[in-house]
Amino acid sequence: MDNMKKLTPVKLILFFLLLVFSQSLLYAQFKYPATRQEPVTDNYFGVKVTDPFRWMEDMSRPETQQWFKAQGALTSRWLDSIEGREALREEILRLYNAARPAKLDSDIEIYERKNRFFYRKEIPGTPVSLICYRNGRNGKEEVLVDPAAFSTGKSIEVAYFLPSNDGRKLAFGMTENGRELAAIRIIDVETKILSPEVIYPSWFGISGWTQDNRGFLYIRNGSDNVNDSNMLLNTKVMYHVVGTEERADKEIFSRAAYPELGLEPRDIVVVTISDDNRYLTGCAFTVLNEFKSFIAPSSALFHPHISWKPVTRVGDGVKSIHLKGDDIFLLSHREAGNFRLLRTKAAHPDVLHAEVVVPEGKQLLDKARMAKDFLYLTYSDGVNNTLKRYEIASGKISDVQLPLKGTVNAAVTDPEGNACIVEMMSWNMPPVKFDLDGNGRAQRSVFETNAPVPGSEDVVVEEVEVPGHDGAMIPLSVFYNKNTRKDGTAPCFVSGYGSYGITISPFFHPAFYAMMNHGAVMAIAHVRGGGEKGNNWYQGGYKSTKPNTWKDLIACSEYLVAKGYTSAKRIVAHGGSAGGITVGRAVTERPDLFAAAVNEVGLNNMIRLEQAPNGPNNATEFGTVQDSVECMGLLEMDSYHHVKPGVAYPAVLSTVGMNDPRVSAWLTGKFAAALQQASSSGKPVLLSVNYEAGHRTSDKAIAAARYADIISFALWQCGHPEFRLKKKHTAGIVTPRKTTASR
Repeated sequence: MDNMKKLTPVKLILFFLLLVFSQSLLYAQFKYPATRQEPVTDNYFGVKVTDPFRWMEDMSRPETQQWFKAQGALTSRWLDSIEGREALREEILRLYNAARPAKLDSDIEIYERKNRFFYRKEIPGTPVSLICYRNGRNGKEEVLVDPAAFSTGKSIEVAYFLPSNDGRKLAFGMTENGRELAAIRIIDVETKILSPEVIYPSWFGISGWTQDNRGFLYIRNGSDNVNDSNMLLNTKVMYHVVGTEERADKEIFSRAAYPELGLEPRDIVVVTISDDNRYLTGCAFTVLNEFKSFIAPSSALFHPHISWKPVTRVGDGVKSIHLKGDDIFLLSHREAGNFRLLRTKAAHPDVLHAEVVVPEGKQLLDKARMAKDFLYLTYSDGVNNTLKRYEIASGKISDVQLPLKGTVNAAVTDPEGNACIVEMMSWNMPPVKFDLDGNGRAQRSVFETNAPVPGSEDVVVEEVEVPGHDGAMIPLSVFYNKNTRKDGTAPCFVSGYGSYGITISPFFHPAFYAMMNHGAVMAIAHVRGGGEKGNNWYQGGYKSTKPNTWKDLIACSEYLVAKGYTSAKRIVAHGGSAGGITVGRAVTERPDLFAAAVNEVGLNNMIRLEQAPNGPNNATEFGTVQDSVECMGLLEMDSYHHVKPGVAYPAVLSTVGMNDPRVSAWLTGKFAAALQQASSSGKPVLLSVNYEAGHRTSDKAIAAARYADIISFALWQCGHPEFRLKKKHTAGIVTPRKTTASR
């Protein structure tokens, strides 16, 4: 960056013109792996749709596997040839070791059982977290589970863990290479001896120990193959007694064992045990923000057949359920877009006539956490969170005074007490933990491990609202180094998600800092389909209203250009997973607006989603081809089928994880193949293929390499002088051919 300051304006313009010209010549020399077309035409309610790459959906096919390997090899050669990439990887890894990034969709994993504390710990230099414990809050720390001890040459991590109620045993799930499908093991806390049985596969983990501490409940998947359509169908809740073989486990909640409950094959089932051990709660989830639930006395666990009593159904708008004594507390958006807290009786559950104990307010009631005498309630204004306590006996609500502003994640570590651990973070602050005592007083937690990040005080954070295509005001978070100028010259990385009603609250990530350290502006578009403004905001980007999601990203990108944060030559759109819809359709609708796009494990072929293992479950969120209206909605949000030949698309880097149980690689791969054959810009369309990860990874080294790829690609495409191609690079070069970019 210092060298850039020495250039005069005229020289700077000439430099960028030369850079663009030389890059254009280089783009004209790309040679992608051959992708065979074998058109298959479907008729969707009178609309004919041709799919030239249908063959790619068979992931067991040698041709498919070879195609992905060839794409990955080409992409690796190009990314490895970007100057500055290796130094960037080291920088990101240093940041990972200095400050643990936030886990966006995870609870705080600290459990207290009989004054024994069990928790994850990140240690600099170790690839993944360890599971530790201590006797007493200030006791000596001991490592209980080190994934390295289980390593077979693959990336191994603990997916989940749960101690027994007496704190003498720990059940935990081990997964490899990001597969998420874990093998459950049990360890004796005092002797460190593993129980001999291995329970496999279980993606969703351990949901509760029985009061006698002899066994626990867990969810069993239908297959251990991430490409098998049965993997997420007909899941079962099993009861396992420690020390016995898996085949002896009892099936206590499933579609097969309880046909009278009306469960569907796509339902993900789970059973929890209430903190006072009075009730079992059986829930059947899809990806919707509501679910079916049933209760039964906990003693029924040992009966030949459990008589489950219905509590909620889809349509009641209930997204969480909590039992205390004979009371059932429900967090519901029914007739309350910002949610409210209801109470009904376990003896005769009646959601429609439930008592409103906490009415809907101006802020979003996002989460509830049960303690002995209180419910801790987390509220959101779309940016910052506040925490309140609802006293169960009196109904009194009081504010909890917190030392910082930002995102709040609260966890009750011991259900027998009222103490709570709160984790807070923001765009420029790593997660920081505080202990709340039973009276709501906060102090820095003894479990806090993060160190301050140098330069965080130099980060400017702006929270604005941007008018969308239809006048809706879209929240936009923008953050950058204070020395960054708003003259259109800065690279900008704008990200959007917008599905499942998920709120993207402020969070810290090392990759953000790495980009800002190199002069980039970071932006998070809180597009419709998310939950930032409550259930109505979510419904505004759901099924047939999904176009609002990518149009909101487009509007936010236009705003960033108009206000001088960046320019169309330096703005990079980003989306991951369901955010692949957002970025994929933004790029296919407005290819002129972006210099590049990053499409991480993206859902890009929505009309075929139901054919993927995770597809049936997601039909509740995006729609089904069996419905004429929803089918047209799926086609509209399908990025793959909106790629048109001869269009000058921006540079695109897509990524896939070959162990991904959530997004099958072909959903992204077909989109990349279409862009490679269609784009007239001559800009690179690359597909990064990771065999060491799935949908995500907790391995710091793998994550640092992945983000180095993404950021170096983005900055390369923005013309950043520190991220040019190495002069001797020849990967994938053939005889130059004429393209739009090389004329």
